Parts: sequence; structure tokens; C-alpha cells
Amino acid sequence: MSSRSEERASRAEARRRARLAARGELPEPDETEAPATDETERGGGFLRRIFPPAPPLPGRHDPLAGFDPDGPMRPLRERLFLLRRSPVPWIVTGLVAAIGLYASFFYQANLIGTLATFIQFGALIAAGWFGWQRPTLFGTAAGVLSGVLTAGLVLIGFASIGAPPETFGTGAVLGQAVLTVAYQAAFGFLGGWYGGYLRRRQAQLSRTQRSR
Repeated sequence: MSSRSEERASRAEARRRARLAARGELPEPDETEAPATDETERGGGFLRRIFPPAPPLPGRHDPLAGFDPDGPMRPLRERLFLLRRSPVPWIVTGLVAAIGLYASFFYQANLIGTLATFIQFGALIAAGWFGWQRPTLFGTAAGVLSGVLTAGLVLIGFASIGAPPETFGTGAVLGQAVLTVAYQAAFGFLGGWYGGYLRRRQAQLSRTQRSR
């Protein structure tokens, strides 16, 4: 009799988990079922405690659907495919980040410069939030775009007041432009990662609250 009761209970539990999985509300195994071990609790160190693992977003379509994996330079083609398929997240945030970076050049050490810096980094984080397909890629693309636009605007601004690149040395100006794009790309990578992590973590917490 008890075996039948256990069988019915297990079937009911399986049906319940199937319904939760269909709605994207299935709790993560490491939170509900996996026993906590000393290795799991201690693993990862300081960074793991600050940024606990977050699962992928539920209910999302395959971002590479329609991509042809055959052919040369697949990693590059794959990234270009994602950026071309979803241009809005990295272009819009790249434009906003460029505005913040450009303003921070001319309004340093004051309230406007501080606000512009927050806008710049906030836009790069937003690139990772909205570019859920691959947050670091979208953040890096937004950073590169903002760096290129800012360098171009600065050069145009100096040229408009009679100070072309030759005034400061073409090599020095080119080097500064490359450096600007490089560190914006690095900031974009970090900001994109953090934005994507925040979105996954928020989705995980929301699912946990609904399941409870």
C-alpha cells in the first residue's frame, strides 16, 4: 500500500515539475535538490560569494537559429551574425555611451563630468542587459562604437577651431584614438558581462520567489 502511495506521489511530483518547467519556473537543482557540501560552500572564493552563479535566461529562442556553422572563421562569423541580427541593443547603448564619454572629456572634475561617467558606464551595462544573446559581445561592440564616435567627435571639434591632427602630431593623435577605443572596448566587455549577469540573476530570484 505504501509503495503505491509513493508511486502516486512521485508521479504527481513529476507532473508538477513538468508544469513548472513549461512555464520556466523550475527551481534550479543546486538550490532545491543538491545537498550543500563543504566544497560547494567554500568553492569559488571571494568572487563567487559576490557573484554567485546565475543560470541562463529561461524561455529564450536560440540566438544562432539560421546560422550556418560550416565555413571558415566560424567564431568571427558567429559574432557578426549576432550583432547583425540584433543591432539595436549595441548601437543605441553605444551612442549613449559616446555621449557620456564625450561629455566627460570636457567636463572633468565636476558634477557634469561625474554624471557623464555614470551615463557612459550605465549604457555599457545596459548593452549586456539587453544583449542577452551574448552580453560580453554586445557590451564590447557598444564600447568600440562609443570609442570610435568619441575619437571622431574630438578630432572634428579640434579641427573646427583650427587645430588639425598635425598640430599635435599625427602619430600621437592616432595613438590616443586607438587607446580610447581599446579601453572603451575593455570597459564594454566588463559592463556587458555585469549587465548580463544582473539580468540572469534577477530572473533567477524572480523564479525562486514565484516557486515559493
